[in-house]
Amino acid sequence: LPGSAVAIRAEDFLIGFTTVVLAIHLLLTKKFKLPPLSYQILVYLAIGGLSVLSAIFITRNVNPLLAIFHWSRRLEYLLVFFFVYSVGRENWGSRRLLFELILLVPIGVFVYGLAQIFSAAPVISTMNKEFAKGIALTLQPGVQLSSTFAGHYDLALYLAMILAYLATLLTFKLKRGHWFGLLTGFVVLLWLFTQAGSRIAIFGLVFSLGLVCFLRRKFKLALLLTALVGASILTSPSLMLRLGNLLRVFRAQLQSAVTVTTAYAAESAASLQVLAEQSLRPIQEDRSTSIRFDVEWPRALRSLYKNPFLGTGYSSISLATDNEYLRALGETGLLGFFAFISILIALARGLWQRYKGAQGNLDQAITLGALGVYSVFLISALFLDVFEASKIATLFWAFTGLAFSTKS
Repeated sequence: LPGSAVAIRAEDFLIGFTTVVLAIHLLLTKKFKLPPLSYQILVYLAIGGLSVLSAIFITRNVNPLLAIFHWSRRLEYLLVFFFVYSVGRENWGSRRLLFELILLVPIGVFVYGLAQIFSAAPVISTMNKEFAKGIALTLQPGVQLSSTFAGHYDLALYLAMILAYLATLLTFKLKRGHWFGLLTGFVVLLWLFTQAGSRIAIFGLVFSLGLVCFLRRKFKLALLLTALVGASILTSPSLMLRLGNLLRVFRAQLQSAVTVTTAYAAESAASLQVLAEQSLRPIQEDRSTSIRFDVEWPRALRSLYKNPFLGTGYSSISLATDNEYLRALGETGLLGFFAFISILIALARGLWQRYKGAQGNLDQAITLGALGVYSVFLISALFLDVFEASKIATLFWAFTGLAFSTKS
């Protein structure tokens, strides 16, 4: 697409075709029931549209076609929620089929991950504009494992979502062979997860595992799964190195704060200036963290300052902000931010109600797994643009749509 590093993909046509089919189906049957989340989604899209109009006609700081594209792709991802919700509402068998597909796909993901590592299978990355042109690459030593037509954190977050579902199944009473089979699958995918090298996904994964086990009162299982995560991290030298870099950055930030406080206490302006300069965090310490702290996050806050109510419009703060909440503030202002938060609140409430009212093990597993997925996204959104990453955003709305289709 002109002015963007994003390419039109096969799934865009698939979602468009499905929209037409669903619309015809609803017109003929007139049986569709809107999920409780619909009101919040409509308000969010309406405010986003107003922000785009404001950016085009008032502040005039965006490419109109690009801003409309950014708005429309959010609509595209949200449509998947309604697709899966409408299918899952049909009957128990439909929900079971969709849930089985969730668990089958990771087998192919694992096989292709092995092929990338050991057989030089090609990957087309979208981590920068040059790679996104469609260059087929092979994995080099020391480079994180990456999703094809996405990035390494897309793969990590996808696997974190699947691991949350596997942890959910492990909390149920199963035959010994089935339980150990699921645990083996958990370990295998966990190893693949660490090869992707995403640090923030680790925190989301650990929290989701703790949440799932806590709600099922499986505390020993929580300790086991957390220990497995820790052991798996130790097997990845690159991930250990990146975690060490992150720790050094925050340690430097803490030391800087202590140094400045001490200097103020001494009431010496000259001393303060010298000590502050000495404690500045070198940008070379951790590039991804520095980009967030020094470039992307301040840029989002400046956009909020320019237009507090509607922001400066979609696409106005570049393709990435690496914080979903600051991105909502910068692009759509306070109105858009609160509309976005209202969706997250309604999601949490709806998932919890359906988990508490679930009838049968299948619906319990679907809703509890979705709560785990939700927690992964909520934490990852602090450091990643998870709701704009097409591969994982589409799957997130699919998984939550399936959970909302269960009986509350």
